[in-house]
Amino acid sequence: MNRLARRACATASLAALALCALSAAAPLASASTSFKVPFTDEYADGLLTFCNKSNQPVTSGSIDTVPFSWKTVSSAEPPGGYRNGHARVTLYAYQPIEFIDPGDWSGSQLTAASLFTNPDHPVVQATGADNPLLYFIQAYPPHWDGLVEIRMMYSAVNAPQLQTPYAMAVVRITGDTWTLVEGGSTPCDAGQGRSVETIMLPEKDLKQQSVVPATKSHGSGASSSAGPAAGSVGSGSGQGGSGRLAADTSSVGGLSAGALAGIGVGVLAVIWGAILAIGRWRRRAASSG
Repeated sequence: MNRLARRACATASLAALALCALSAAAPLASASTSFKVPFTDEYADGLLTFCNKSNQPVTSGSIDTVPFSWKTVSSAEPPGGYRNGHARVTLYAYQPIEFIDPGDWSGSQLTAASLFTNPDHPVVQATGADNPLLYFIQAYPPHWDGLVEIRMMYSAVNAPQLQTPYAMAVVRITGDTWTLVEGGSTPCDAGQGRSVETIMLPEKDLKQQSVVPATKSHGSGASSSAGPAAGSVGSGSGQGGSGRLAADTSSVGGLSAGALAGIGVGVLAVIWGAILAIGRWRRRAASSG
């Protein structure tokens, strides 16, 4: 085997090894399931537990579910003046934005206000008239790793709604599913709540509302005019941040396994083309000599 042929074989082997390494990287990335919330909310006091109708904790669900959480329990007691029979708690969703203070994030209301029985562990009790998480996501797409912060905020009769502190939890949106990534462990039977909707609205209006599938535009990051989350609060603009949606787990550095393989094949083709050109040039040089 001449020197040129040996170089060609060596170059081809290196290109093949590089291609194998690139293709193998994608499965390694998709195998990782751990996730750490990339921010700390300095205004939060207490963590939230989400519960179903059977008083059992819930850590994941569909963004279409009405209501988002049937019952939500806080691990922390409210501040003074918001612990008596005139106190109320309400559930809100907020849009985390990187490099923006949590106090300036945009948010909107998920439930009506609730009275609660245990001043140490306030409870938001939802009804079928409250919103699914889908409506919030359509109005405020999750830009930072697919994350949404859920807050329990305090109010009272003849008193202003507190902006801070609040109990909170963080969920991550993947497709049509939310998953709890930071939350509490307070027992679901630690207290009871009663939505003011059950006092003010007729029973027929408390039946579970339908979610129209055509409103699902969250996958493209576009807002929909159908089913918006009502009661917008917060002064954040909802712009900026990292702009990164939850990534496809089969990608590495923003490139899919297929794209990486294509790059490897392209590199190999360029190398072979260069080898053939050099060979022709040498043969011409030898014949002319």
